[in-house]
Amino acid sequence: MIDLNQGPCAIRRLRGCSCGNEYVAVTPSGDIYPCHQFVGQEEWKMGSVLDGSLNLEMKDRFALANVYSKPECRNCWAKFYCSGGCNANNWQYGGSVRKPHKISCELEKKRLECAIMIQAALA
Repeated sequence: MIDLNQGPCAIRRLRGCSCGNEYVAVTPSGDIYPCHQFVGQEEWKMGSVLDGSLNLEMKDRFALANVYSKPECRNCWAKFYCSGGCNANNWQYGGSVRKPHKISCELEKKRLECAIMIQAALA
């Protein structure tokens, strides 16, 4: 289901997932990670609910990971629908939260093309 007429809010269109900001993962031991897919990777530990620590620099790093900070996204026609993709996938497959995962990009573009074709056929 894709809403081609309204879609998500402006922040969601720019940043995609709210990883590390509006969304975090907390482990049973109290460790805070930007999302569940980063759990267990020590370099991504943001802090702990037990001692009240939170790495605000990492939070800001994720807040700044948007379609304008990702060179591959800047001129992409689909950028406001995929919003640069999943940060965890970008890290896992591209080595950076600012380097989109190419296969995910291609799948999202094809998904959008199909949605646009269906909407045009129904019009």
